[in-house]
This record gives sequence, C-alpha cells and structure tokens, in this order.
Amino acid sequence: MAENPTDHLGKNYFQTREKLSKTIESLGELGRESGINPGRLALLKNLLANLEDPFLFVVVGEVNAGKSTLLNALFGEDFCNADVIPTTDRIAFFKHGSEAHEFDFSEDIVEIFRPNAFLKDFNLVDTPGTNSIESTHQQITEQFLPMADLVLFVFSVTNPWGASTWEFLDRIHHQWKKKVVFILQQCDLRTDEEVAAILEHLQKTAHHRFGQHFPTFAVSAKKAFLAKTSGLANDDLSRKSQIEGLERYIAGVVESSEPRLIKLIHAWRAACYVLGEVKESLGSASEIIRADNELLSELEPACKMQQERTLKKCEPLFEAFDQSFMAAGLQAEPLLDSEFRVISALMPRRKSAEEIEGLIFATTMKAVRRSIGAGATAVKEDVAHLWERISEEMQEHFNLELSVGEDGTPDWTAAHRRIEEKVEEATAATLRELHLRDQLGGLFQRRSRMIWGFIFTSVLTALGAVILTMLKVTPWDAVTFGIASCLLALGAVVGSQSVKKARSFYTAILDRHRELLAKAQRKAFTDGTSAFYQDFISLFEPLRRVCREHRERYEPQLRVIKDTEASLAELERILAPVEKALSSRK
Repeated sequence: MAENPTDHLGKNYFQTREKLSKTIESLGELGRESGINPGRLALLKNLLANLEDPFLFVVVGEVNAGKSTLLNALFGEDFCNADVIPTTDRIAFFKHGSEAHEFDFSEDIVEIFRPNAFLKDFNLVDTPGTNSIESTHQQITEQFLPMADLVLFVFSVTNPWGASTWEFLDRIHHQWKKKVVFILQQCDLRTDEEVAAILEHLQKTAHHRFGQHFPTFAVSAKKAFLAKTSGLANDDLSRKSQIEGLERYIAGVVESSEPRLIKLIHAWRAACYVLGEVKESLGSASEIIRADNELLSELEPACKMQQERTLKKCEPLFEAFDQSFMAAGLQAEPLLDSEFRVISALMPRRKSAEEIEGLIFATTMKAVRRSIGAGATAVKEDVAHLWERISEEMQEHFNLELSVGEDGTPDWTAAHRRIEEKVEEATAATLRELHLRDQLGGLFQRRSRMIWGFIFTSVLTALGAVILTMLKVTPWDAVTFGIASCLLALGAVVGSQSVKKARSFYTAILDRHRELLAKAQRKAFTDGTSAFYQDFISLFEPLRRVCREHRERYEPQLRVIKDTEASLAELERILAPVEKALSSRK
C-alpha cells in the first residue's frame, strides 16, 4: 500500500492545517448551537474552504523527459501514465473526485478527476512537451504559472539541452522564476560522473542565461517509484533514486508558503475571536452550572454535618426517655408489692400483671409525648436556620431567591409531626414486647399455688396431729404438730424468697427492655431527623432539575469549548512564531 505523500511532502503543514480545520469545524457547529451571529459562521466556513485549497504544481518539459514518471514517483501512485491522459498534446489538470472521470474543459485542457487521496492536497498540471507545444498551449500554460505554488522544469539526462524547454523558460515572466525548480530526470541512464558533470553544466547555463541559480536536483523517478510500490529493497532503491532531496525541498516549499501560512494565521485568529463570542453567549449557562457545582453539590454534605450536630445536641432527650421508662417501672412497684401480701398471694388477681404493664406503658408514653415535642422542635429550628443560610447564599452569590409556601418559607409541620409519631410508635411497639402481663401473671400464679400447697399440707398435718391426740397416741401427736408448724414456717420462708425472686425477675425484664427501648427510640428519632433533612433537600429539587437540564444541554458545549481552547492554544505555540517571523520579514 502506497504511503500518504503528505508524510514526506509537507507533513508539518498538513498536520497543522488538519488540526485547525477540525477545530474550526467543531467551533462552527458549536456556534450554530449557541446562536451566535450568522456572519461569524459564514466567516468560519470561508476560512475553512480557503484552508482546503490544494497546492498547485505545474510540470513542464520536453516529450519523453519523464514528467509523468516523476509525478508517479513523488506521490507513490501510478496515476499519471499514457492511459490516463487521452492525448499528449493537451494540458492535463489532475483534481480529486469521488469517481474517476474526465471532463473536456476546452479543446486544449482536460480535467482528470481521480479518487486518489493526495489530490485533495495537491492539484497537478501536466503540460504537453515543450518541443510540441503550440502557441495556444503556451498561453494557457502561462495562465497556470501565476497560480502555481511550484513549477517543475524537467530535463531528460539524455538530452538536457533541448532548446524548446530553455526557450519556453526564457519567455515566462521574471516574477515566476522564484517558483521554478530544475529536475534532471532519468539519471539512472548515466554514470554518477556523467550526471554530476551534466548537473554542474545545467546550473552554470541557468545562471548564465537568467542571472540566478535555480534549485536543481538529479533523480531517477523510475527507481523512486519502484521503492515506494514494489516492496523490493526499498531503502537501497530510494537511496539510488536520490529523490529524497527533491522531496525535502518540496516539503519546505509547502511548509514555508507565505500566502498559505498567512491563511493559517488568519483562520486561527478568527477562530479565537469566534470562540470568545461563543463563550460570552454561553456565559449564563456556565454560571448556572457553576452554581450547581459550588452550592448544590455541597448541599448533602452540609445537611449531613448539620444533622450530626442536631443529633448530638439532642443527646439529653434520649437520657430523658431512659429516665422516664425507669421512673415508670418504679411507679409500678407498689402494684407489684401489693401482689406480695398474704391475701394477694392466697387470692391473686388476674388483672394485676396487666395493670402493672399498663401503668408502665401509660407512664412511659406520657413522658415520651411530653419530651419528644421539644426534640422535634430542636430539629425544626436547626433545619430552619440552615434554610435561611442557604437562601442568603443563593441570593448573595447567584442572585437567586428561593421561595416556597405562602410566606416564602417552607412549612415544616408535617416533618415535625412525623418525628413525634415515629418515636411514639417505636416506643409503643417496644413496650408491647415487655409481655409483663404474661410473665408476671404466670409468676403470681405459681407463687400462689406453692403457698397454698404449704398451707394445705400443714392443715392436713395438723388435722392428723389432732386425731392422734384424740387417740392419745403419744408422742406422735406432738411430732405431727411439729411437722405442721415446720411446714407453715417453711411456706413463709419460701414465700419470702419468692418475693425476692419476683422482684429480681421484674427488674431483669425492665433492664433488658431498657436497652431495647433506648435503641428503638434513638433509631426512630434519627430516622425522623434524616427524613426531615431529606425533605429539606427535596425543596431544592426544582433547582436541581433546572441545573440538570442546563448540564445536559450545555455541558457538551462547554466541553467542546474546553477542547477548542486547548487546540487553539496548541496552534498558537505553532503559529505565533511563524507570524512573528513573517512580520519581521516584511
């Protein structure tokens, strides 16, 4: 596959031009989206078209001087052969086209369109041989010369003194000579010594006839073409062809063309100017996005920090909850003590355990309802202060006034009430898990059965002692009375021990649920507070939505602006020294 000719014929220029062209294309699209002055867009379009203007090379020489072979060698493609040009007595103008075709521009000029990529950057004029050129050809050829970036005068090494080429060179205007380069072609047909001698004589002749030196190169286009297309020993063929010097010279012409460098500089400066207008037109969008990035992005962290402060400030509330529960347990102890009396032990009430549980529940809930209001109010005050601060920042920095509700401030009633309800519900749910009614009720029943068992056994034993006394069975009657007394005493001791066990059992239940209740209340309060702050954050959702819409719409454009700025800055590093050099030259 042939290499791209721009890799050796003006690589730096074409890379710079391509980068600038892409930058202008993206800038033009960005300008249309941002709605800048259409005149600016037309300017960019014209600049882009001027940048794409191909270099024009005109090739002049006698018939069979090797002009076509030279062009094929320079561009590494067999596009310029006998089959391409319909006749050898017409001027062939090679241009790029999506499909290969020819167009008869006139009787003397044929435009040849080919899909070869290099023709986008180079247009070529292959003239008839100077020894067969007619007066009309000469006039037309002379019309191409002022437009040409470079004129290649090709001399055959077998006949470098052909009069027609020198006569034609004599006739062209003096001002065009700065664009002329001499090429001694087919040097592979002579020895190196012969080529050197011919080359020296050619340069002396040119200086004698025209009073100036012309860049002169001796090449073998045939070997150069083989080196680029045959896949043979390319380095050796390329070295023997001696075409690299010519290619370097042409690259220098391409990269130092003052009119084209000026075009690059003008296009770059115009792009910088248009970019400034685009940035100005998108200034408000950039400011809104900056507001989102600087303020709204910090909203959640600010709320989280304030929430932590609020919870820390409400630590005494949780202590109050704990104390209220323990106080409720103490208030229920008289009911528990009443169950330890003898009469209660003998005749336990079914509702006594239920009354104890109910008293603890009611007392604790009453205390919680009394305390939670203050805690919820503390959260409300902190959120309200945060709202005031952020509202002031919005107004001060971004001239944006936040307003919700009839009086311009949010209504926190629902969030306030939600905290109260969450804590009350969590407290009630945990208190119901005490199950004092079942556990204490069972304990009271077991204690009563045990005491009745001792009493009943003692009574039976005493009755047995009476019978033995009546039967005058001694000393067993006295022994039986003693056993009955012992049973009563043992029952009293066991009853007293059961009181201690019941109290310990009751205390253990309260201690165990004290921790569970504290966790449930803290979680409910924390969740309610978090929900409160989430309600606060949700107030900014309309603003967030606007910012999201702006980001979706403008952030791609802002990214293009950033990329364009970087590209133009890189182009400045390349073109600013060139501009300075051109100015000093003038």
